[in-house]
Amino acid sequence: MGLLAAIFLATTLATPAAAVATAELADALNAYRTTGRELAEQRQAELLANLRIVNGPYDDSNAEFTWAVERWRPIVDMYFPEDRIDWALRIMECESHGDPDAKNPTSTASGLFQHLGSLWEERTVAAGREGADIFDPFANIAVAAWLLDNGGPGHWVCKARR
Repeated sequence: MGLLAAIFLATTLATPAAAVATAELADALNAYRTTGRELAEQRQAELLANLRIVNGPYDDSNAEFTWAVERWRPIVDMYFPEDRIDWALRIMECESHGDPDAKNPTSTASGLFQHLGSLWEERTVAAGREGADIFDPFANIAVAAWLLDNGGPGHWVCKARR
């Protein structure tokens, strides 16, 4: 049985009362998440390569954001309204400094926009990204855009300039 088939069967056919966590299922889920992360990193590398072709090498002499944040602009542009792109990058800069693996040491806040772990699953479902890993930069950005659209900017402690 393939990895995706095992996860599908374990997550869709088992009822909560009959669901049994096994080492094999945990291994399959970890492999699935690793594959998802690898695909996200591959897509990010492709987007960055395209960005470099269009814009040339990154020159930070006039940049408002560091490359760690600026590199996410194409993805932020995909999900946020045009008038909120720089705002979103400022929030990202404040929250994670552009590190998709950022983890708050005193809470469950994680990823580029520092979503709380306890709210992540609920938000991914509502944003149409069910099952996404909180450290997946595409999902983290997409859920942040959904959250802004459905609850406003007050979800972030960091305040964006302007």
